Amino acid sequence: MSTNKRIDIICVVVLILAIILTVLFMNGEKLGLTVVVDEDAETTTTSSYFTTNDMDGDWNTSEATIITLEGDDITVSGSGAYVNDGSVYIAQSGYYVVSGELTDGSIIVAAEDYSKVWIMLDGVDIYCEDDAGIIVEQADKVFLTLAEGSENTIETGSEYSEEVVEDDRDGAIFSHDDLTINGSGSLTVTTGYSHGIVSKDDLIITGGTITVTAPGDGLKANDALNITDADITIDVEDDGITCDTSVYIGGGTILISNSYEGIEAVIVEIEDGDITIYSTDDGINANGGSTEDEETYISISGGTLRIFNEGGNDADGIDSNGDIRISGGTIFVSLTDGGMNNAIDYASENGGVAVITGGTIIAAGSSGMAESFDSTSTQASILYNASASMEAGTTVTVEDADGNEIISWEVPYSFSSINISSPDLTVGETYTIYVGDESETVTLEDVVTTVGEATAGGMGPMGDIGQMDGENQMGPMGGAGKGNRVQYP
Repeated sequence: MSTNKRIDIICVVVLILAIILTVLFMNGEKLGLTVVVDEDAETTTTSSYFTTNDMDGDWNTSEATIITLEGDDITVSGSGAYVNDGSVYIAQSGYYVVSGELTDGSIIVAAEDYSKVWIMLDGVDIYCEDDAGIIVEQADKVFLTLAEGSENTIETGSEYSEEVVEDDRDGAIFSHDDLTINGSGSLTVTTGYSHGIVSKDDLIITGGTITVTAPGDGLKANDALNITDADITIDVEDDGITCDTSVYIGGGTILISNSYEGIEAVIVEIEDGDITIYSTDDGINANGGSTEDEETYISISGGTLRIFNEGGNDADGIDSNGDIRISGGTIFVSLTDGGMNNAIDYASENGGVAVITGGTIIAAGSSGMAESFDSTSTQASILYNASASMEAGTTVTVEDADGNEIISWEVPYSFSSINISSPDLTVGETYTIYVGDESETVTLEDVVTTVGEATAGGMGPMGDIGQMDGENQMGPMGGAGKGNRVQYP
């Protein structure tokens, strides 16, 4: 038989097989065939930021491997995990429940790169002197679930081993791959070395009460850092929440009680949540724009945001190397006057814009480099530059022509400029602005109205800002003291 005839026969056979497989695929269930589904496959929820597995903090533990920590002794009941040199190694995809105390060791995930691993922390107390307490060396994705009603603690020492440093493991919880934290229990992370919780891929948090204390960053990721429905408290010396790419916050309560910069990424998106930030530099910083085609912006569309900076110098409340887009939410910003502390700062010199189309904002800082919203905004705003520096505790109020209050706030720190916008401000209407003993009546003739001129005045970068109460005083180097904070809206 010639070669051509053999090829023809092979082609016919392949075609027939393709037709048979197509029929079976389309009608398999009718023919009684069982459809095989990858149990590890993830489906996306109504939000593109979270999968169904991300949101599932109450999975079935009936067939999970049980890992019990007892000081320097570890017991494993089930498959997929083993003990080596005082640490637990999880080597297979599957479900694991961990409880008890580990005096000096780690939980280490070292599985195949396609593996999904579920770990439920049900009352753990893990200390590791020279390494992270939880380590993901390799997996596709790890889900760290905080069991309902559980209290969990991860603590590490102040100096990691040379091997650990070479591997760039720089967190008390550290992952080379995607990491999700969910559930309803609590997690306290404390380290004396570097960062709190680190993922070199995505870091997703969808639940739990989480407290992080670290000399470096609080939450840190490379690819994406998405948060919703969690109660998070962060006390750090560097950035509170930081990502090389993007930060998304869709709900929950976040208190960054101490930080250098509060939230930092190329793109920062806030859709909901109750967020309070105390920083010594920028409250929120979109730090991209290093290349011509890199889009960088801050988008706020909902929630309540408070940013406070008592002792910063050349700091900004909301700072973008590109655009600022506000379409909803309630925003309060207070930075001490002086040192060119801007409440709002964006890349106007490079074509960036700050556009407001909804929401309420009252943002106070210095007037030296104060910027207004862009004229392409659809909601009216007022940039008020005071004739002198206003002392801490000055009340700012805007009333309409009938004396009805539009907005009012007792600004906690001194200021000489304040940016105000509200859905209740209307172009063509007349309003009176009260700033301490000053008042100004103005008719809004355009979507952006500026009252007064920006000046380079105000106190110096280390000047006296006064006291907010009997205990809250300036800390070292102009930082916030440790006294009781005044409760702001």
